[in-house]
Amino acid sequence: MQVTCEETDAALVVRVSGEIIMDAVTECRAEVEHLALAAAAPAVVVDLSGVAFMDSSGVGFLIGLRRLCQDHGKTLSLANPTPPIKKLLAMLRLTEYFDAPPTDPAGV
Repeated sequence: MQVTCEETDAALVVRVSGEIIMDAVTECRAEVEHLALAAAAPAVVVDLSGVAFMDSSGVGFLIGLRRLCQDHGKTLSLANPTPPIKKLLAMLRLTEYFDAPPTDPAGV
């Protein structure tokens, strides 16, 4: 799992690529949470266009990040989920929970 971040006035865009699995989440969680809270932008957008696979720890990571953002007055949404990730979110009935629009995060 690779993570890059870019902050605009509207949002912190977190681009994730690779596989969101337990080992990767363990390594990246603290850094992503810190960046989300440190950003001046009122929103965090997680771009999933480069994610091929996500396990339950990845889902838990996204749920925890959403809660953290919400607790600090920020919104979190997912952008550009790949077909396998869309299917996973739909199967778990999390699509609306994450407000996953099919838009490009650069337009946020």
